[in-house]
Amino acid sequence: MQTNSSLRESSATSQMSQRTNSAAPNRLRTWLLLLLVVGVGLTLSFAILGIQWLQEERARLLFIGLDGMNTYLAIGAAALLVAIVVLVRIKPSPKSLALGGMLMFVICFAASNVLRIDGYYGNRTPRITWSWTPRAELEMKSYLASSQRKRVREVAPDIFVATGNDFPELMGTHRRGRIDGVNLNPNWSKHPPTELWRHPVGLGWSSFAIVGCAAVNLEQRDDLECVVCYDVRTGTEIWCHSEQTRFKHEYGDGPRSTPTIRNGRVFSMGATGILTCVELKSGDLVWKQSVFNDPTTENLLFGMTCSPLVVDGLVIVTPGAGNGAAAIAYKMQTGEEVWRSGDDPASYASPTAATICQETQILSFNGAGLRSYALDGTELWLQPWITQGESRVNVAQPIVLGSSDTIPAKDNDQNPSQWTNVLISSGYDKGTALFKVTRAEQRWSSEIVWESKLLKSKLSNVVIFKDSAFGLDNGILTCIDLKDGSRSWKGGRYGHGKVLLIQDKLLILAESGEIVLVEATPNEHRELSRFQALSSKTWNHFALAGDLVLVRNDREAAAFRLESIPRQ
Repeated sequence: MQTNSSLRESSATSQMSQRTNSAAPNRLRTWLLLLLVVGVGLTLSFAILGIQWLQEERARLLFIGLDGMNTYLAIGAAALLVAIVVLVRIKPSPKSLALGGMLMFVICFAASNVLRIDGYYGNRTPRITWSWTPRAELEMKSYLASSQRKRVREVAPDIFVATGNDFPELMGTHRRGRIDGVNLNPNWSKHPPTELWRHPVGLGWSSFAIVGCAAVNLEQRDDLECVVCYDVRTGTEIWCHSEQTRFKHEYGDGPRSTPTIRNGRVFSMGATGILTCVELKSGDLVWKQSVFNDPTTENLLFGMTCSPLVVDGLVIVTPGAGNGAAAIAYKMQTGEEVWRSGDDPASYASPTAATICQETQILSFNGAGLRSYALDGTELWLQPWITQGESRVNVAQPIVLGSSDTIPAKDNDQNPSQWTNVLISSGYDKGTALFKVTRAEQRWSSEIVWESKLLKSKLSNVVIFKDSAFGLDNGILTCIDLKDGSRSWKGGRYGHGKVLLIQDKLLILAESGEIVLVEATPNEHRELSRFQALSSKTWNHFALAGDLVLVRNDREAAAFRLESIPRQ
């Protein structure tokens, strides 16, 4: 009896224990279900907030501005995710974690000692080189001190005589990037370019202006910002004028603009806002001005890139130097200030002279958009065009369409003397626009004809041939139709290089330092020839004087002769 009673008690106890044990998982499943519902709700909420945040202008510009860094961010995020999974799922021992941490430290330490970041490419990815690779500035110092450096003993008087093939300013005459007097032989395999000379140059992103056999550019040599003149045939330095200043930036120190040669004088804008006028034959200073009261607070983030415009006896620059000083004009002969005008913030394009509705105007592609000034400084009109938010990065030169360029059909019945079409383009997801400037009873207005995000010219320029516009869309050569902005083709990865139109061909200086010849046709991307001109990152514009092409970057300069075909 006692045994049976004990068995019954034991059974009852076991049943109660089972009920208790089964109740615990039920409660746990209930909590897990509640947590799952809450987790899904929170996840959806954060996802919605994230999507809303990405739609904000600042967030969108952040990711667009990161550009090529998105790849590195993705790699970093993937590495972090792998680390979390390893810690949570594999659960390595403290000893394994310590060994892994020591290994990563050794790898990072070794990498930091054998590699260095030597600037950045146009898509903001770092340019990584071996730590023992000589820096460009050291190479230039060594060259200046070497016995092999070429020096002029006596300057021939005809070296400064102008010719019909001069390239006297940024992107050539009228700053359109268009050369009409040369017909290049496209077969470089049978007729390869001939290298005339090559040597180191000072830091900077300037390019050459050429008159006669004299080529002038801006260079940084130690703490001196120099205007340097070379003989284009030999690379021999003729003279050097220097100013005590240095612009510093992680994307490269030194000057950014291209000198302008006019009437036997050279006009240059340094990166810190020093405007100089020197004699072309001697380099002697005629006059100088500083466009900023305080360059440390008034200058642009990437420095002054404005190449001086010489027109109607004036030297015009667009520094955006505070209220009433968006554009400033000086007398070409004396440097005396004539006028200053506008409140627009500056950007990175250079002023250009253009005929709009049969009237000469000064166009400034600044931080507010494309602004027009009369020759007396009067503000005429503004086409708003803000790129990259507060950064305001407009770089490409505006192009005024001429009578030979395509005109939208809806304008054909209007008087062309009362309206003019203008093309502008910017990077950072902004795109290209064609707009019409109209004058009616001396009142100016502008309206956009079409916009297209199929061509976004970030650091490069756009050229026009017949019915098409050609440019580098975030590093890829693209052709769009001028009638509506539609894409004709896209092909050829040339990075953030520069483009010149030579007759019916595109001469491209790629970011890699290659020179490429491409047919200017809307049918397809058709590359004709290429050769390696420079061996490292190249952001500088290049110059073509007749059959002679001059290139440079922040390390070296070189000259090549391209075979041309006689015009029939």
